[in-house]
Amino acid sequence: MKHKILFLIFAAITLLAACSTLKLEPAQFAWPLETVLSVDKDGFVKEDRYALNFNTKALFFEETQDSLSYSGKTIRVIRNNEGYYFMTAADFKNVYVFSIDKNAFSLKTKILISETTGLSNPAFNQRSPYIEMLSDGKAYKLTSEGIEEGVK
Repeated sequence: MKHKILFLIFAAITLLAACSTLKLEPAQFAWPLETVLSVDKDGFVKEDRYALNFNTKALFFEETQDSLSYSGKTIRVIRNNEGYYFMTAADFKNVYVFSIDKNAFSLKTKILISETTGLSNPAFNQRSPYIEMLSDGKAYKLTSEGIEEGVK
């Protein structure tokens, strides 16, 4: 009887050890520079260097409530060390933070930058552990949760 119990305990430990998740760490996902992508006539952007391709229509509609506001625009994208994508564009009032989902970007956070006027010329920089966004002479330290330490 003792041998059966010991065998069951050993089998359970072996089975649980085999089910552990493989984790490769530390890993860094940050892009050193922002990518500025032109939106095509169908609302898509494409960046071959990072194998990035997605439809921006829903993002522009979320920001402007206009289904055709993407026409002729560019979008700014950068990825932080945690793997979140930060996106904005000229005239946006927000920065959108996305995580990766199955064949999609999933909105994690919408960071309000200005309630009254859109960003005139936004630019992202990697300033680990933050994403720095510059616009109208102001610098914002952004995380996947929001603005950190306010405006410089």
